[in-house]
Formats: sequence, C-alpha cells, structure tokens
Amino acid sequence: MTKLAIFSDIHANLPAMSEVKASIESARFDGVYCLGDLGGYASEPDRVQDLIMEMRCPTILGNYDEGVGFNLESCGCHYVKPFDIEMSNTSFFWTREHTSESHKTWLRELPREIRFEVDGLRVLLCHGSPRDTTEYLFENRSDGYLKQFTPGGVADAHADIIVFGHTHVPFHRTVSGVHFVNTGSVGRPKDGDPRAGYCVLSIHEGEIATEQVRVPYDVESACQSLVAAGLPGYFAEYLRTGGIVAAPAT
Repeated sequence: MTKLAIFSDIHANLPAMSEVKASIESARFDGVYCLGDLGGYASEPDRVQDLIMEMRCPTILGNYDEGVGFNLESCGCHYVKPFDIEMSNTSFFWTREHTSESHKTWLRELPREIRFEVDGLRVLLCHGSPRDTTEYLFENRSDGYLKQFTPGGVADAHADIIVFGHTHVPFHRTVSGVHFVNTGSVGRPKDGDPRAGYCVLSIHEGEIATEQVRVPYDVESACQSLVAAGLPGYFAEYLRTGGIVAAPAT
C-alpha cells in the first residue's frame, strides 16, 4: 500500500502548520506534498514558508503564492460581496508587504502542478483545478461540471486521481471513474471545524481511499498573533469558528 500525506492552504497560520507537521512526522508516509497557499489571513507567512522548506516536501504554487511571489495586485480570489472583497484585499496587501524578498523568490520557482503514477494510476496534484490555479472545485459542483476534467472531457486532466485544495472544505468524489479529492485546509478551514486538516491518500491494488485527519492546535495563539500584527479581528473569529462567522453588520 502507498500512503501519501497531502495538505494545502496553510495561510500563514504557524501554530496550525506546526501541529500538522508533527502529526505527519509521527506517522509513516511514502510521500508528503503541499498544494500551496502558504500565506494570507494570518500573521506569519515567512515562518510558515520556512517550516515547509524545512519539511522538504514537494510544493506547488497556490494563487496566493503567485500573487505574493510576483508582486501582483490581487490574490486571484473571486469574491463578489463588498465586505469579502475588502477583507481579501486587506489580507493580500498585508501579506505581500510582510513576505521577504528571499521568500518571494522561492515562491516564484514553485511549479503549478505535480504528476506521478502509483500502481499504474495517474495522480495529478494542483491547487485550484487542473485548468486554473484560481478555479474553485466546490464540494457541491455537479457531476457534469467535474466531468469536463475526466477522459473525453473538454478539459481532460489525463489523471485518474486529482488532488486539490483552494476551497478549504474537504471531500472525495468519483465522477466517470476519476477521483476528485479536496484536502481541506491546514490554517483556515471553512467547514465549521476549527481544527487544522490534511488528507491521507491510500492506494492499494487499484483501490483508492482517503482520510481527512483533523489536528487540534492553539487557535487562540494564532488569533492573538494576527490581531497584534494589525490584521482584522474578523480573521480571528473566522479561525475560532472554522469559517462559520457572519460579516459585521453595516
């Protein structure tokens, strides 16, 4: 059996990433992979990046990594509500300003995808979707939507297993024989569970299984750190509630 630990969307949450690192290192895996979005929304982008570099795990470019690394004007997040846009911009520009040039250089060198085979099965790791780093493959996408990435589809990903993040909500679905696996989020879950999360992908004799591992961490430490750094208190409430928090009344 091949067992892989795959995680994504740390978003500068050092306490969460530290506990996920410890959890992964306490088990035995045949490979460990990071699907990007190392910075944003919390206060320690450089230190999180240092931790990922220390793990020496293959890492791909998330939309946040691209925006920060290349000093773009946007993180590529497709928010539509004015408050969400305001919070996204606040996070992005703070992160871009507080990420060192040496760390930006490292981000610019990350690949957009990783491909390999396990037991004859083609595995594709990406951040958003096989087509676009910023595309959201939400858990409620229709089978018809996901089918475009399967053999014969208009955006055929040429993969049997597609593993991604970006939405911060884990799931595992099979459409037209292709496994779609969302790893969830290490540092900013949006499924109502504030614990850090990562995915274990197991492959054995053609059988594919996934497990979402949830890891407790010191949420308050992350909250206090980001507020002390001048980031909005809303980000702290987001962490405390696992993403189930209403925008302030205007």
